[in-house]
Amino acid sequence: MRAALFYGPEDMRVEDVDEPSPSDGEILVDVAACGICGSDLHFYTDGLHGDTGYPTTLGHEIGGTVVETGDGVDIEVGTDVVLSPHTPCMDCWCCENAMYNLCRNLDATSARPGGYAETVVEHADNALVLPDGVSPADAAIAQPISVGLHAVRQSPVGVGDSAVVVGAGPIGLGAVRFAASAGAGPIYVSEPQASRREVAADFGADVVIDPEEEDPVERIHEETGTGADVAFEAVGHEATLDQAVSATRAGGHTTVIGVFGGEAAFEPQKLVRHQRTVAGSTSHQLGPRVAKEYNVVLRQLASGDLDANDYVTSRIDLEDVVEEGFETLLDGESEERKILVCP
Repeated sequence: MRAALFYGPEDMRVEDVDEPSPSDGEILVDVAACGICGSDLHFYTDGLHGDTGYPTTLGHEIGGTVVETGDGVDIEVGTDVVLSPHTPCMDCWCCENAMYNLCRNLDATSARPGGYAETVVEHADNALVLPDGVSPADAAIAQPISVGLHAVRQSPVGVGDSAVVVGAGPIGLGAVRFAASAGAGPIYVSEPQASRREVAADFGADVVIDPEEEDPVERIHEETGTGADVAFEAVGHEATLDQAVSATRAGGHTTVIGVFGGEAAFEPQKLVRHQRTVAGSTSHQLGPRVAKEYNVVLRQLASGDLDANDYVTSRIDLEDVVEEGFETLLDGESEERKILVCP
């Protein structure tokens, strides 16, 4: 089968590899689509962290169809599924306290070889059967949107709270969508890309700001008189972290969702002087609870309340994953939001 092998920073090649085979408790999935995630972009430019060897195959936002099962699996061949990409160990302190997404021994991308391939093997427990009306290709967006939902649930945002979302990529758009559902308002979005600002407005943003044209912090403080109650940083950059925190009021809170590639300089007095708080939010619910947040997104896809095409700007062939996928998303002039690789 064909798969995109990652050999190191900016070195990805689509090659022939052996098709994986499911063991007990596993399923073989024909990949309909795999989204290119911000963390994948970080890996592509900076390389992998830890002891993961090269070459490897990236990709964890996967929707597809079961084509083979191992022993002990009760999912039938032909079933459309979306895959949760992380497997908790179920043995560490975090898992014992049902904080599975914080697992100390998390198998961060358990699909073999990874979603930028024609087929993958995954633990059957990580597969959610799709409701009627949801295609496996569209279901690939459930993972990043669930990350945005999880961040909103982790934050203190509530009815009538003003909120800021810095960065309107797929995860930031999820935060906009579910902050609006939680009753927040007004919601401000700072995003340099015009098409993303348009979608953010459709999803519930009251004010969209181009940070290349005006200072979003000044605008938000001017309009609110105090600063926003809650902010969400969904970029993963030093400047946007400062922007999110600075946009909040005294006593305000910032939830950081963005994936940072390294250290970020920050002035702690911005917290101390104004008694602001900052906390992180990672991934979404995993293990026995994974369906709780995924199912919110899947129900919205099934009902038509959520249209995958509002997020997805391109669907590309596996052979084009580098030039039309990674390189395009890294192009600062590109208007792409979310690209799905469809093997």
